[in-house]
Amino acid sequence: MKTPVLLALAALSLSACAANHVAPIAESGYAPGALALAAIERQDWARAEQLLTDTSRGNAEDPARLINLGEVYWRTGREGEALSAWRRALASSRHLEVETLGGRTLSTAQLAREALDAHDTSLRTATR
Repeated sequence: MKTPVLLALAALSLSACAANHVAPIAESGYAPGALALAAIERQDWARAEQLLTDTSRGNAEDPARLINLGEVYWRTGREGEALSAWRRALASSRHLEVETLGGRTLSTAQLAREALDAHDTSLRTATR
């Protein structure tokens, strides 16, 4: 079953969102705040992490949550944890069709793969 949700993965979509983003933020199929979209959009990384790691808000292994958690980790300098979250999202047996804040529609598997590719490449480049 395909369930549309919105994700905020900065490396792939958040940069396309202007500061005056007027579209409402929706976390369709999730408890309010479960994907931490508002916190991510305002770059409140501490609040986003708190929301994404609160297991009372949903499954900690949900690929949509893991993708956003990876972004929080990446933005707060925890590259290894970010890559781990994205790998767990990619390995999920339950992928969803999602719409990013940038307006792209794709599966959580593809989004996790793109995050890993983009960030893994930047790590390799930085260590050369």
